[in-house]
Amino acid sequence: MDQHENGIGTPSGDEVPLDNPNTQDVQETRLIIGLDYGTTFTGVAYATPSGAQISLGKIDVITDWGPKMDNHEKVPSVISYSRSSERNEQQWGSSLSPDAVAMVHTKLELGIQNVLGELDMTLQVLDGMNNLNFDTTFMGKGSQDLPPYSHKSPEEIVSDYLTKIFQWLEQEVEKFDTVLRKYTATDIVVTIPTEWSYMAMNSTFRALSKAGFNRRNFPMLEDVLFITEPEAAALYTARHYRDSKGEDFLQEKQYFILCDAGGGTVDVVSYRVRALHPVLQLDQIGVPTGRKCGSIFINQRFKEWIRWLLGDEAYRQLDPNLDIERNATHASETPAMRALMKKFDALKKNFNNESREVRLNLPPPLQNLVIPNKVDQGLITIPRVAMEHFFDKCINEIVQLIKRHIARIERYGSRPKNLFLVGGFGESEYLQYHLEDTLVEQDWNMQFRRPDESWTAVVRGAVVCGVEKASIKNLRRTNACRHSYAVCLDELFSRMNHSEQDATQLNGQNLAASQLIWLLNKGDLILSDQPCKEEREFDLRLAKLRQDVIELEIYRSTSEEKQRPTRFRNARDELEVACTLKIDLSKLRFESNRPGVLRKIGTTTVYQTTLKIVLELFWDSLEASIWWQDKELTRSPVAY
Repeated sequence: MDQHENGIGTPSGDEVPLDNPNTQDVQETRLIIGLDYGTTFTGVAYATPSGAQISLGKIDVITDWGPKMDNHEKVPSVISYSRSSERNEQQWGSSLSPDAVAMVHTKLELGIQNVLGELDMTLQVLDGMNNLNFDTTFMGKGSQDLPPYSHKSPEEIVSDYLTKIFQWLEQEVEKFDTVLRKYTATDIVVTIPTEWSYMAMNSTFRALSKAGFNRRNFPMLEDVLFITEPEAAALYTARHYRDSKGEDFLQEKQYFILCDAGGGTVDVVSYRVRALHPVLQLDQIGVPTGRKCGSIFINQRFKEWIRWLLGDEAYRQLDPNLDIERNATHASETPAMRALMKKFDALKKNFNNESREVRLNLPPPLQNLVIPNKVDQGLITIPRVAMEHFFDKCINEIVQLIKRHIARIERYGSRPKNLFLVGGFGESEYLQYHLEDTLVEQDWNMQFRRPDESWTAVVRGAVVCGVEKASIKNLRRTNACRHSYAVCLDELFSRMNHSEQDATQLNGQNLAASQLIWLLNKGDLILSDQPCKEEREFDLRLAKLRQDVIELEIYRSTSEEKQRPTRFRNARDELEVACTLKIDLSKLRFESNRPGVLRKIGTTTVYQTTLKIVLELFWDSLEASIWWQDKELTRSPVAY
């Protein structure tokens, strides 16, 4: 196993001052933006280095998010489509009107939205709304008249939220220098969880672009880069201990493990320190690992307990749709639930090994609720054993993640000397106690440490990654697909999705003829180290066996996604033929003893088989292929 395969080199020392007259070969100032969009909180930082190095003290973290925002180093990852009150709340972050229904935990939806499917999403929306027009619900005065769901997709909700983030970043940067954004070479570094699928990365990338993190707003934008959250945090942490604490905390040839415990995910990464000076060099051990066991899952178990305590009837006044497990899948919070969770979050953060039972007052409309031996005039008591139960599953999963990394390091014949903990959940005293206790109990002989600025270690590390991108191998460069690509196929007819004009019957089946099936979208993510692959199966039906060649065309459009046509018959002047695939029917075998190949529809015998079209988008090229039973029938380049 090569210890140096995933090495990270990070130059040391301060950046070169622009106004030093003795400096030779002074480099131009750059703008580096770090974005840590989290499940519960989001952080943004930036720096303006004039070289390939920077000191940690030169990184600025945005703390001004406007009026009524509590203004901390992170802002809640929350947005509401409810109207503001006469107080003119911003309706995102911490500035929400009293009656606002807030969209929460939307980040977790990005990885599952296509799995849910359109039907599931539609049912969720209809469950909380009288119709699909959100604006019609603004007629009511109270929170009961507001819908718990937005009709928008997760990607659109994230884009709307990041638009707010961008607007405040824009003001911050221009307050610093009014021309910096337009005339300065810029890199944007976005942090992502370790277990983040292409689907989730694509939605994140598209939402960022729509929100303003694009070349229109940054004309000198060079790269949008992805780095995993624990890798960014580890880079910041190693730099912090080397620069401020010295070799007593971080030594060459030693191993360390970093745990980034956030709201939705917990990620763990491990490194060996190859060198401290003159350049900090780290060798990554294996790959980062992660699980969905962040602090929101403690909240979920608390909600389950509250529902058991109150019963469904009373609990519905906090959560009308009983959405306890909807941490993803269009999660929302009513004003009552938001007030309750704010109180619980304070108790959760302060809960430690010395804590006993804790008390909590229920919010309106349950402030006077009485349930004998359970609730006294809205006051509930949470036993210590219940609080421990809320934490236990998450902590056990975190310990298992750390154990795997210890075992991995032991395969090198060594052991880690430090365990670093960062992230919002990492501020929990109860989690800290259990990790320290586990180190002693398991005789791991590791030092447990939390670096300064641990809550913003990820976003600060993202900026360091951007400054030092030339020496960081695991940064993933991104690009955007230039066009949208479709094929024209018949689909099973649906009155909801198709025009009656396209309805036809073929071999006894009701079909919508000549529908445009969009496989790649303009603006889709391209990764420098991984092609984007989109597939679509379709049935080929023949009235008789043939040995000739048929053609399947791939069409290209430059229209924006919402303006693209869906019917081929009225869109020919909007499309270009980007590729023509030739399918040799003599290579197909329609054997009557194979299920689904020889079919009888009515009185007609139909020869049918399933083919698959595959589009593979590389950094600067696109290829199309047709497959049958795991055999490639044809492949061709597509005009890109």
